[in-house]
Amino acid sequence: MLIDDIALTMHPEVGCRTVIHLLEHFGSAEGVYAATEKELCREVGLKASVVRSILNRETHLKAQQELEFIARRRLKVLTSDSPAYPGRLLECGDYPHVLYVSGNLDFNVGHWLSVVGTRKVTPYGSRICETLIGELARIVPDLVIVSGLAYGVDVAAHRAALKYGVPTVGVLGHPITRIYPPEHTDTARRMVAQGGAVLSEFASGDRPLRAGFVQRNRLIAGLSEGTLVVESAARGGSLITADMADGYHRSLMAVPGRIGDTYSEGPNFLIRTLKAQMVCSAQEIVEWMNWEERAAEQREPSAGSGVPGIVSSSEKIGEAEVPKITPGVNPAEGAYGYERTDAGSQFSMPSPGSVSEKNPDKESPQIQRILSESSMPEDKPSVASSGERVGMSAELSDSSTDEDLSSAAQRVLALIDAEVPIGLDELSLKAPFPATDLALLLLDLEFRGRICCLPGNRYLKY
Repeated sequence: MLIDDIALTMHPEVGCRTVIHLLEHFGSAEGVYAATEKELCREVGLKASVVRSILNRETHLKAQQELEFIARRRLKVLTSDSPAYPGRLLECGDYPHVLYVSGNLDFNVGHWLSVVGTRKVTPYGSRICETLIGELARIVPDLVIVSGLAYGVDVAAHRAALKYGVPTVGVLGHPITRIYPPEHTDTARRMVAQGGAVLSEFASGDRPLRAGFVQRNRLIAGLSEGTLVVESAARGGSLITADMADGYHRSLMAVPGRIGDTYSEGPNFLIRTLKAQMVCSAQEIVEWMNWEERAAEQREPSAGSGVPGIVSSSEKIGEAEVPKITPGVNPAEGAYGYERTDAGSQFSMPSPGSVSEKNPDKESPQIQRILSESSMPEDKPSVASSGERVGMSAELSDSSTDEDLSSAAQRVLALIDAEVPIGLDELSLKAPFPATDLALLLLDLEFRGRICCLPGNRYLKY
């Protein structure tokens, strides 16, 4: 049952990797809740307190409230055992079991490219985004662009995709109840209305955290066949996304920049270290991704299909029937969208009228007040350096202090940096513990929300 899937992901001490382990062992979320205490403790290795919480179904009330929210807001829920779940994410070892989605895009159709970069994009970066996406739209008819709806390169990529009629997906680092920053609400509405989607792994009641913006980076990297870095500082957040894409064995590309420019340092470093392929045109992206042959066969879109992946039917979520949108539909007549309120950009049906962008880059006094008073963390480059905490709850992270850690755990934590990932091999050389003890200490630190494990067994301090 869907309520079991949602409830399992809401448990504060069950992260995404533990959820994956439980599902692999018991076959489904229903199987987990039908298990005995002995099976959960001895066969899976969960702590007794966690087992009691699971067996008492302590998160089912929150899950029921989430289902009601989903029905009211006309969202979709994709679980990892659903045929509609993005197949590429299942190739990643830390995929989320549940995704909350606004939109009707088929996540398993088309050529997907993630575009990331600095939040302080230069005119050169904006121009490159529009040029490359415009050229790709011409030669790859079933192109889908993925980014994070943040300032800078992210929103430039989304708007370029909209301009050229390309479906685009925004991955949020917070619940789908609002859009952050609020200025991008109209962009999000247009993305969904024009055949794209907005998605999040966070339930509506989750508290937004800075770490969520880094946590969502693994989804940006995992959803696509390749990731393109346009502009980034030497330690920009997009380099973490690039690191994750590389760890998932996805194609990594970078646009070169002028020597000496701050936001050229990231892409130039990726190219210089042979981590990313240098690309200067859409054709080079197509060739590097091996899309050329398939793209040549699909230069003419099939008749009657204005946007790839859109199906004009309906499906039921719980008791609510969710209409699937078709290209060109008026948002007031069935498209999903967002409307602004004084509390931020809340998810709801858009008001009647056409969808448009009104001064998307202007920060009015009202928006400044919303940003200053909102509980949402600031979406700045420094977010990326705070580390990732995949699947861990805010309460766990906030309550764990150095005093709670054993001396051995503190010694391991002192070896891990908050900005530069360290590999397991290097940690093994520096830490004065046997490999098995080190693995247990790292697992404990990750469970407490003090560190995050990046693809390739690399660790960052939270």
